[in-house]
Amino acid sequence: MVLIIGGMCQGKHDFCKSEFPDAEVIEHYEERIREELGEGKGPVSEAEKWLDEISATMEIDGTDTAVHLSMDSENRFKEQNPRELVIIMNEVGSGVVPMDKDEREWREAAGRVSCLFAKRADRVYRLLAGIPQRLK
Repeated sequence: MVLIIGGMCQGKHDFCKSEFPDAEVIEHYEERIREELGEGKGPVSEAEKWLDEISATMEIDGTDTAVHLSMDSENRFKEQNPRELVIIMNEVGSGVVPMDKDEREWREAAGRVSCLFAKRADRVYRLLAGIPQRLK
């Protein structure tokens, strides 16, 4: 899994298209976090569940079936499914603390989820003015 982060209009999508043209791309995950907060869900636990589901999905007889995988079988799965997963997220906050409580909660949740994604990702890139910087 690859995580690409950066501010608005900093070249994240162009970088993704040029570096990972065949990847499965999840864009604007921070908006999913806003929706989960509105539904009363915990975005960090929802993201953990989602990551566990996507890393444990195998295609069996043409259907996607969720299975519990050991580390060895997860590695075999990754070898058999070379399509890279790329998550693109806008950085939110940058030290600005909004007065609105919901906006503060959203920024905190987005930050915590991006930390989770960065921890689980094989590679993490940050883009600024179209220039990628590999962080991990």
